[in-house]
Amino acid sequence: MRNLALVGTMLRYRVASLLLPFFLLAPAIHARLGEFRWTYVLGVLALCASYVVATCLNDVFDLEVDRINHPAAQDRPLVTGAATPRQLLMLAAVVAAVALVAAAMIGPVAVAVIVASLALNLAYSVPPVRLCARPIAAPVVLGIAYVALPYLLGLAASGGAPDTYDARVLACFVVLFTGRMLLKDFRDRRGDAAFGKHTFLLTFGKDATLAAVLVCVIVGDALLITVLPVHPLLIAATESYFVAIVVQLYGLRQAVDTDTERFAIALGARMGNAVVLTLLGFVLLAGAGAGAVEEGAFVIVLAGMFWFAFLYVSSRPQAALAAYRG
Repeated sequence: MRNLALVGTMLRYRVASLLLPFFLLAPAIHARLGEFRWTYVLGVLALCASYVVATCLNDVFDLEVDRINHPAAQDRPLVTGAATPRQLLMLAAVVAAVALVAAAMIGPVAVAVIVASLALNLAYSVPPVRLCARPIAAPVVLGIAYVALPYLLGLAASGGAPDTYDARVLACFVVLFTGRMLLKDFRDRRGDAAFGKHTFLLTFGKDATLAAVLVCVIVGDALLITVLPVHPLLIAATESYFVAIVVQLYGLRQAVDTDTERFAIALGARMGNAVVLTLLGFVLLAGAGAGAVEEGAFVIVLAGMFWFAFLYVSSRPQAALAAYRG
């Protein structure tokens, strides 16, 4: 039971939940989510297991950095003393085996994806490669890990094979997620600086980082427009989310303290989630045979919910920051 609890802790469901929409997006785009398949369950299991391997390895090899960046985080068992490095490494080995077995039950393509995922986990955190300390490589690797690998695993679980349209979908979201991962450095810069970790932010500075993020947003948006289903409300809603993201990038540039920076990043990230979830919901409806009216109604309702939350929180920054600190 203790080991299962540790697996749950290392899964870090709030971050791991970012993987699931991309896993579902591939079969949804190809209208393959209309019926239940056990391979989807196996795919989610393999995906979550691979992510647990990533967090275990990163916690072991970034322990001293985490002591500064996350001194009281309950999801950092090495920092709190709830686990030892040896326990996490053993857990990583067992869970990696689970991921491979689950992938093997899906098929060879899934095995290839999980092997690539596990290899990236090692390269990202473990010396001597440690891509997490390489300013250019780190955000790109994370974009691939959070977008391309879940998407390809979801496609394999559906029995499909990637085509040129899938490649275009992956290109836009990998670019967008690379920009999102550049913002992660703001949260961790104190510990990263203390131990000489060469992140993009510490290497090139705040303005260059925000400029790189803006380029990712513009390029990713331009690529996304070429793959979005042709529906005026979907396009309008998606573009409105990008407007909100750019506004938060401006707010991040003006921020003078860590809390305000994190607040701007969190709001922008929520609107980034809106891009993926709105597209996912739309293609699910289209795959189920919904008409243009039903699709439009869905987009209006979902966009209204995201924008209401965005404007509500934006209008009460002090209360939101107080809740964040608490």
